[in-house]
Amino acid sequence: MKIDKLKTFIQSSNINFLFGSGLSCPYLSTLGNIEKWLTELNDCTDIDCTIKNIIKASIYKAYFEKVIYPNLNITDEKTYNDVIQNYKDFLNVWNEILNKRANKLLSKQVNIYTSNIDIFVEKAAEDTTIEFNDGFKGSTRQIYSEGNFQKSLTKTSLHYKNTFEIPIFNLLKMHGSINWNNLDGTIHNDIRLEQITSIQKQLQSICQDYFVDVKKEHSLNEIITSANKIKDKYKLVDGATIYKGFFDEYHKLIIVNPTKRKFSETVMDIHFYELMRLFSNSLEKENCVLFVMGFSFADEHIREIALRAANTNPTLEIIIFSYGNEYEHVEMQSNATNNNVHVFNVTDFNNNNKKDDFGCEKISEWQNFDLATINQVFNIVNSKILSINGQR
Repeated sequence: MKIDKLKTFIQSSNINFLFGSGLSCPYLSTLGNIEKWLTELNDCTDIDCTIKNIIKASIYKAYFEKVIYPNLNITDEKTYNDVIQNYKDFLNVWNEILNKRANKLLSKQVNIYTSNIDIFVEKAAEDTTIEFNDGFKGSTRQIYSEGNFQKSLTKTSLHYKNTFEIPIFNLLKMHGSINWNNLDGTIHNDIRLEQITSIQKQLQSICQDYFVDVKKEHSLNEIITSANKIKDKYKLVDGATIYKGFFDEYHKLIIVNPTKRKFSETVMDIHFYELMRLFSNSLEKENCVLFVMGFSFADEHIREIALRAANTNPTLEIIIFSYGNEYEHVEMQSNATNNNVHVFNVTDFNNNNKKDDFGCEKISEWQNFDLATINQVFNIVNSKILSINGQR
């Protein structure tokens, strides 16, 4: 697919994005086998209770240290700032694209759906001048509601009282967020990430020898073997008591834990179902596009919603930026009956990256579709879009 075709989609469509964990790399790690192991552990009925608690605590600890705690405790400032900058560049280029689009009938709202629980997008938005909506309303006590996304913003000119819509980016976190806090049945914004601090304190209070280093293991069976050794060596007989404080604080996070049975273990199920409904509704609109970035479609709930929409809405276009040099999403593409799922691959772009296609000289070859590279694609598209007054 050529850049001009991509430009046509952007000019004539309602815009949606689907962000996955790949966009927050390399600062935050992807899940690896964590989801697989937690799912397998939930299915095991013949494991000793203490062993099960050792394994569960060890996997939660690995997930917390890889994905959650680095949001509060910045371990690599340069990499952290690079990732933040990539998100800022994304917001800025799309703010410019939306302002330049000639079709005034199209909404200037952009929906960013994500399974990520980190707060990179929120931090990036703070450093830009874009209008941003993360579902919270209020000042001293910010309360979350999906109803806050059903809004548009307009400005009025000073002299002639003309009104015009301005771009707004809606961030819909389908798996919750590390800054969500449940107070009396409502979600509040834990701006200081105090719950993460509480979890870390509980982790530090437990002897580190009581955890399996799951990074060194290759299968759940290996983890079970290591857990048995820990149990025997330290004569652990009640894993639930040892890890209780950690589990209690960890489960206060309003997030969907990385298991296949995501929606059976969350106290705030209603919010996640509502966000999934909003995702489905967005894809059912006429003339809409979904850009998939850093997302593998391993999440079966999100995959089924996207595929169903692709097969029932022929005006929907799904553009998948495949991270590597191989087509990682051919199954998703082959199951779409309307031929409206397109996989973008860096090899295709490198092979077709010529002056007549991009309006610029040959640039260095891209290695993969990380967020920095995807931003380059959008910048090229932006350079080819005329603004309302006829300027690029």
